[in-house]
Amino acid sequence: MLIESIRVIETSPCHAEKDKFKAITEASADLTEILPYLNSVVDKPNYQPNAKSLVFKSGINGFTLMGNQINVTKFVNTTELHELLDWVKNLINDVYEGRADIEPNYESRKIVPVLTIYSMLPKTNCGKCSEVTCMAFAAKLNKVEVELDDCPTLLEPEYQELLGKLTAAMS
Repeated sequence: MLIESIRVIETSPCHAEKDKFKAITEASADLTEILPYLNSVVDKPNYQPNAKSLVFKSGINGFTLMGNQINVTKFVNTTELHELLDWVKNLINDVYEGRADIEPNYESRKIVPVLTIYSMLPKTNCGKCSEVTCMAFAAKLNKVEVELDDCPTLLEPEYQELLGKLTAAMS
């Protein structure tokens, strides 16, 4: 077991969603050595080896791990926060216990600036992707909250060149 406990240091309202909260917490152990293993296991991680940090989401909740700090976003109350902390503690401990069978991934996700992504989108603001504007879709694509194929317009034959450019830029 790597983490025995997680202590809540501070909670405050989320900037983006005022009805949700964010928390800064402290784990009982440094998480740096487990980050490359978690990078192999979690869905759509953003591992930054130079910063020794890992960012990922589970549902709508965001997690940032750095040193012995675990930041959690978009929870509605302290009960949910403690459930999320139990979940992430179990995830980290399970990965730690099974790390001999996990190939660590030391690569970071390439971060393409929002305006660069936007410049390669159709710019129709059609809403078929469920976003109001192509700029909003670009911002979500930057945060890995959506996929390229979530934009049906981008998949149309006349936009194949843009799709190819975006795919290359993001890989």
